[in-house]
Amino acid sequence: MDLRNLTLFDMTKTKMDWLSQRQKILAQNIANANTPEYKARDLKELDFGREIDKIMRPSVPTAQTHPAHHSGTLPERGPFRDQTPKTFEESIDGNRVVLEEQMEKVGSNKGQYELALNLFKKNVSMLKTALGKQR
Repeated sequence: MDLRNLTLFDMTKTKMDWLSQRQKILAQNIANANTPEYKARDLKELDFGREIDKIMRPSVPTAQTHPAHHSGTLPERGPFRDQTPKTFEESIDGNRVVLEEQMEKVGSNKGQYELALNLFKKNVSMLKTALGKQR
């Protein structure tokens, strides 16, 4: 049984993917806290209404029409869009990373990831119980 065919598992995976990509961006922000002119970035909030629409009405992917065509040279950004949120503090060198803000976001991100992971585990456990395969 492929769990990705179940809507709840697909949505949980989407949330966990979003949280993983956000963690990478937050880590970059913290790593560049002393880089002049660096602006902190973050991901746009995940819109579950749109995600449900995607699940209900999947889009048609583009096709490569010729083998010589390339997909592009820009680095892969991940499936979610990032943004530069407005900050209220800026250092003398133009850096807009507030470490306290970033650490709060990292902690919140971790909690949300653990919540999604626990939801995933509990649902797998329920399926195992329903199938009679619980320890």
